[in-house]
Amino acid sequence: MRCYAFLLSLILLLPAVSAAAQDSSFIDSINRATDGSWFNQAIMLNNKCDFSKCRTSDCARRVFSYTIFAQECDYVSGSYGVRGKDWDVSGQSSVDVYNYSEQRYYDDLGIEIFGTGENKVLHFEITSSVDALNSLAYI
Repeated sequence: MRCYAFLLSLILLLPAVSAAAQDSSFIDSINRATDGSWFNQAIMLNNKCDFSKCRTSDCARRVFSYTIFAQECDYVSGSYGVRGKDWDVSGQSSVDVYNYSEQRYYDDLGIEIFGTGENKVLHFEITSSVDALNSLAYI
């Protein structure tokens, strides 16, 4: 029950993330062996959240949201080119954590690829970051 309450609070309370700087530190935290086309092909994001400066749950949730979104954008930039020139986000106002399979957490990112006009939804597995957030004493 506590897990469901936490997930609901993430969905409802995470701030909208409108942009994230491209940071090469995220490159090593992404499994590029999959294409994100479905949950069994979800791109795995390893935890890169730095909660060391946070003393509140609001701060931790902001760090979590920013880090996940930055990692997702890094993956898309590495696969599809420059954001704003080759592609852009078409379907995400915040990081929404949800379960598709037991003890695995995911987030989706909708993108539009300008060259083809194609819209895609990419699935990212974010379990290690959710586990790190859940392990904080003040959450």
